[in-house]
Amino acid sequence: MIHKLYQKAGELHGHYCPGLAIGVRAAAEALAILNVEAGTRVYCIAESSACYQDGIQSVFGATVGNGNLELRERGKTAFNFYERKHGRCVRLAAASWPEDLSKEEMTEYILTAPLDKVFHRTEVRFPLPERSSKKVASMLCPVCGENCKETYIRIVNGRAVCLDCAEAQWAGMSE
Repeated sequence: MIHKLYQKAGELHGHYCPGLAIGVRAAAEALAILNVEAGTRVYCIAESSACYQDGIQSVFGATVGNGNLELRERGKTAFNFYERKHGRCVRLAAASWPEDLSKEEMTEYILTAPLDKVFHRTEVRFPLPERSSKKVASMLCPVCGENCKETYIRIVNGRAVCLDCAEAQWAGMSE
């Protein structure tokens, strides 16, 4: 089963690598731990950006676009998985792996070694974000002229501006 998931993920990702295997294995284990069927929408907060996000996307169908895959960069090979219907969640963080394996051997190790040799199971690090059911209005930033969601507008010197312009204005104020 895990090898079929990995093959499918490779078609999406464009190549096969240990990073992809990490995402596939993490997602497959999360399905089992959270007791959900493949195809169930599971929300994932990944703590680093790498090939494994495509593995997670392939197994879950979770994407940034459908709002079920989020990146919170922490530089860690770790994943926070949430099943909304029953409120179950788990975090899987990469364990220390053997360093003397070839790329192919490492991929096989990640896919088939016992769970506790591949990941540490911990409490999630982030609360599950609320599901957004309403559309957020947008406005034009008066400084750059670009459209921006209102939730990302900041008031600087009495003007409602986008985050980029707010940061640029704050940076200019500190000089």
